[in-house]
Amino acid sequence: MSDREAVLDANRAFYTAFESLDTEQMEALWLRDRRIVCIHPGWRKLTGWGPIMSSWERIFDNVFEMKFELGELEVMISGDLAIVVVEEDLTQRGYDGVTRAQVLTTNVFERVGEKWFMILHHGSPVMAPPDDEPPLQ
Repeated sequence: MSDREAVLDANRAFYTAFESLDTEQMEALWLRDRRIVCIHPGWRKLTGWGPIMSSWERIFDNVFEMKFELGELEVMISGDLAIVVVEEDLTQRGYDGVTRAQVLTTNVFERVGEKWFMILHHGSPVMAPPDDEPPLQ
């Protein structure tokens, strides 16, 4: 398997864990290290294993279902680091009903041995410009 295929598999596993709402699946994907970083849309930066895993527990405890449709992925690999940039179309069902959002996401993976582990997840909401304003180029 090529590095690109292995990184895409790791990225796919992240979204599978996300949709499963299973903390153990999510834990298996992250490098167990104090320097890992997670920035959920609208949240402050979380650093380290404990705060990041607690955040996934909070998210999973407050939704019934999450579904992702992913746009085209950009993959960049340099040595033992890989970056995946993707636009997510997220539909989630929770206590407040169904919500939909677009999120532009950067996922960074580090290869340790033969496995790629997530070391950074950063999601930013996509905000559309007003109808009368052309998009920035």
